[in-house]
Amino acid sequence: DPDPRLQAQKARHLSKYIFPLQYGLSNVFSQPSAAKETYKQPNFADREREIQVRLGLSRYTDLFGTCKTPKRLKEVLVLLDKMIWRHGKCHYKLLRDTVCPSKVDKLQVIARASLIFAHRSRQRTTRQWTAASYW
Repeated sequence: DPDPRLQAQKARHLSKYIFPLQYGLSNVFSQPSAAKETYKQPNFADREREIQVRLGLSRYTDLFGTCKTPKRLKEVLVLLDKMIWRHGKCHYKLLRDTVCPSKVDKLQVIARASLIFAHRSRQRTTRQWTAASYW
């Protein structure tokens, strides 16, 4: 069984990506826009540095404070924990192959079968030829 503390920590970490505004992290809607400057979209896919600063694991902790889980998100953490657990148990490749079977895979199987058949037929003709030349 996985450690419940570790599972809860993973759920809290995921919630910081899903609900960044609740944790005081930057998000798409709270970005300042300057009319004269060209806007460069920040990369919100990787928030690790910003989260580390908020958690107090950085030298900038005094400027930003800590990052506690809001009470309104406590119930959501249970759902996120279930989602992470199901993600770990899901066999995505098997599911993909069942729902969307690849025609390429079928062609490869047919090609392999035809190669094996051709190889065996060559072996048979070689055996027949050596047997016929021997007698």
